Amino acid sequence: MRAATTSKQKVKSYSSEAMMSGLCDQFPTICSHVCENIEGGSYVCKCHPGFELLDDKKTCAPVADEDNEAIEQKICEKGFQRNARTDECEDVNECETGEATCDAAPIAIGQILSLCCQDGEEWGTQNRLCSTYNKSLELVPAGLHGLCLSTIEICCSKQHKIYQCTAGQIAARQGLSCSLKGDHSGSEFYTDCCEACKIGLVVGSSANKCSVEPFSFGSPWDEIYDACCNDIKTEGEIILLGGHDEQGLCDQFPTICSHVCENIEGGSYVCKCHPGFELLDDKKTCAPVADEDNEAIEQKICEKGFQRNARTDECEDVNECETGEATCDAARQICRNSRGGYQCVDIILPDIACEPGYQPKDGKCEDVNECLELLDACDREKEHCLNGRGNYTCLPKAVTMCRPGFAYNVSLSVCQDVNECDEEGACDQGYQCVNIEGSYECIAVVPNYQTTPRRKTEACTPGFRRHNDQCVDIDECAADRNACDSNQVCTNEIGGFRCDCKIGFILDAVTNACVDINECQVNAHECLETQRCDNTIGSYTCIRLQSCGTGYTLNAETGHCDDDDECALGRHNCRPPFECFNTKGSFRCRQRSKYQPPAHGFTSTSTSTSTTTSTTAQPYRARYSSYQPYLPPCGIGFERNTLGACVDIDECAGTGRCQRHQQCINTNGSYRCRDLLTCPVGFRANDDATECLDIDECATGEAHCASDQTCKNKQGGYVCVCPPGHMIGRNQHCEDIDECAMYGTKVCPHNSDCVNTIGSYRCDCTEGFKKHSPNEMLCTDVDECKEIPGLCHQRCLNYWGSYRCGCNPGYRLSYNNRTCDDVDECEEYKSTNLCVGICENTPGSYACSCPPGYKLGSDGRSCIDIDECQTREVCNGHHDVCTNIGGSYRCTSIECPYGYRHDADRRNRCERINRYCNVGDIECLRRPHSYSYNFLTIVSNIPVPPEGRGLFTLAGPQQFELIEFDLKLVSVDAAPHVREVDMYYFSLDKKTNEAQLNLKKASKDHRI
Repeated sequence: MRAATTSKQKVKSYSSEAMMSGLCDQFPTICSHVCENIEGGSYVCKCHPGFELLDDKKTCAPVADEDNEAIEQKICEKGFQRNARTDECEDVNECETGEATCDAAPIAIGQILSLCCQDGEEWGTQNRLCSTYNKSLELVPAGLHGLCLSTIEICCSKQHKIYQCTAGQIAARQGLSCSLKGDHSGSEFYTDCCEACKIGLVVGSSANKCSVEPFSFGSPWDEIYDACCNDIKTEGEIILLGGHDEQGLCDQFPTICSHVCENIEGGSYVCKCHPGFELLDDKKTCAPVADEDNEAIEQKICEKGFQRNARTDECEDVNECETGEATCDAARQICRNSRGGYQCVDIILPDIACEPGYQPKDGKCEDVNECLELLDACDREKEHCLNGRGNYTCLPKAVTMCRPGFAYNVSLSVCQDVNECDEEGACDQGYQCVNIEGSYECIAVVPNYQTTPRRKTEACTPGFRRHNDQCVDIDECAADRNACDSNQVCTNEIGGFRCDCKIGFILDAVTNACVDINECQVNAHECLETQRCDNTIGSYTCIRLQSCGTGYTLNAETGHCDDDDECALGRHNCRPPFECFNTKGSFRCRQRSKYQPPAHGFTSTSTSTSTTTSTTAQPYRARYSSYQPYLPPCGIGFERNTLGACVDIDECAGTGRCQRHQQCINTNGSYRCRDLLTCPVGFRANDDATECLDIDECATGEAHCASDQTCKNKQGGYVCVCPPGHMIGRNQHCEDIDECAMYGTKVCPHNSDCVNTIGSYRCDCTEGFKKHSPNEMLCTDVDECKEIPGLCHQRCLNYWGSYRCGCNPGYRLSYNNRTCDDVDECEEYKSTNLCVGICENTPGSYACSCPPGYKLGSDGRSCIDIDECQTREVCNGHHDVCTNIGGSYRCTSIECPYGYRHDADRRNRCERINRYCNVGDIECLRRPHSYSYNFLTIVSNIPVPPEGRGLFTLAGPQQFELIEFDLKLVSVDAAPHVREVDMYYFSLDKKTNEAQLNLKKASKDHRI
């Protein structure tokens, strides 16, 4: 018995070597029978004789005969439909036809948002910027991509805030600063949580109750305040003070007062000072009480762990916990400052029993994220893990993994082919994209070929980029650090960005750049009348002009007034037995012996802009009231008075000190001239003081331009101009402008690269392009196929910017992308049944042949059985009947029963010899009129419908109204290794005067 089976499988993709051939050559199974290429790059399907083309214009079905004996149209049950090609009832996919009434959403939107939030929390846990999330969203339905991205960013930010808040609490417990340096996501939560925890620690340490109702910070700071307050109060939890909570604040915080701390009732304290010191306004710091003589206090040298307070001249404790000098383990220890040092107190965590799904952390039970720590039992290939409080849930994935080239349709629950041609840039310019199942093919566009334009993917507007079929805003400030210059602040906006000038800069309408504001020139400063305004880049400084007054000299470096030591400078009038003793702003004369100054002594009075010392007393009457010639001379601008003291000379009392448009102003030890007409910076008054004239700083040499800059005067100032192609950099020198980085692709054509040069740039053609002349900007394509002979083995195809080697049909491009190797189609596509019979490979193609008993069909691939019974003389016996079988034939000799003879007209029929019966001879009447022997060849595994497959029909004479038919299995001729059939394989469908023999089930291992 011979089995005949047929399998069919589409070839997903073909190499580009065959793209110049017709569609029929590229897709040999596109038609069920014959495929013919036609002009215009298309094709048409045709059928073999005896078949007709169905409505899909591809499939061929047998043409029904006139009697319709062998073909009976079936009526399929509900949920099935008849396949006109195979005459079989096939299942209807209600999910694709839309007849199904299922809920299209496979997973609730809440579950999708939970999955997105879980991804955001994981991204935030890795301390990444939330705006840089770049993982694929292929598991999320396309319509929810935007919603998922927003959820990811919110949950990522929440994770950052939790992290910063926890870090803030740790800093508060360690006594560190609550100000976080640098730019960190969620830094405001660091500060707020740190401050709330510090308040809780102070309240808890004061032995008061933690509740301060009705006052409330609000969530989450109330919880942080309560936790830190209770931690420092409750024994058995985190011990910050080494278990000494019963002590007073003075014992717990020994440095809370600078001198003496006393605990008082109510859990509070009071600070007191040692003798000779007084308490300052902060009620904590003690300062020495100044003596009447303002005796100089010798500066102290402090020990290690202390530092001198310049105000109190005391050695104060250094808080190593705040300065960062402490070397405590921040994870397991708390830094506690002590006088002259510090202590590292171990954090004692209580033993906590947590329920399943929770773990102890910082003295509390926290949820275990089984999904993040891979402690779940979910099948990650088929399920998503969704973390919950104390547990987790395994949810089926919203999509199913499909083969490459297919995507899962959530609503239909099937894998559908992806049309890659809908994606922009699927094929290079000059090629047409043709989608095939599971892949696509790029076909060269040949002139006069009609090609269907491919649908363009909707492009995003400027300022947006495509992300998973969604247009999302581009953060130009984050993507390009040089989006704005160094004097500007970049602010991202939806669809773009803007550059705002920094404080101290203003936009120049001519250069469209931010230039420095001369606050001194436009009078936008806050300098006093006694100060001079000096402009700086982005700001200004105030320089003191007015003198400090008698007894003081201006320190140009610090801007403060330093006391003059009249005793050292010789500006005193003390005579023996008195000696000079310097004081702040003045001096005193006292005896060399132990002299107690009287209650009313002589004190000079001076006035300073920074320090004022005024003492009213009776003038000391010296014995010498006139100038003594042996006293040392005074300094420049001073002279001795009648008492011998050095006093200021009023230079303005004379004439000719200043010009006529100026006013003379006396100063201590000198004088200055002030213009009567006040002109702004960059201008000066004319000789008559009637108008302000512009100062040409470039001509006067006042301008300060670098050697590589050109000075250009303007009203009220000047500018330093750089050569073309340069700009002023941060160090105020000219720096080359990188036009390539500044203007991007706007400088050169798209097929060239921008190369920056000093003061300019040039455009170099990319590989595959060239210029006709060196000064030409346009780059044209290089035809490598013409310029390089023998570049490719068979075919060379030039395209824009490059080339590609191709092969003739039946060949494949080798690994070197130049030579062509023959394709063994018989081995390569053996699963697609290129030949029904025997496949033989040939150079560039293949040939089909058939086994004995078959001949090759007109399509060149199918094998058609040879009917030996019709083509040649076989079964030559007088009573032999020839039966054709697959690949051969069979001769059966007909032996008629007794009383019958061979019918002369039909070789397969035996008729009664005597057709007459005696009256009452029932046996004679029941004898068959004739015996017909019919031989059918039925292949194994033939499809059999439920109602059976009709084999042949027996009809009796029309004149009889009722004819009885009977079915018997007389004998079975089967090979030894083949199982015999029985009566259950057949049935007889009886009608009035005819009967039809049906096949009820197919034989699996033999022919019948």
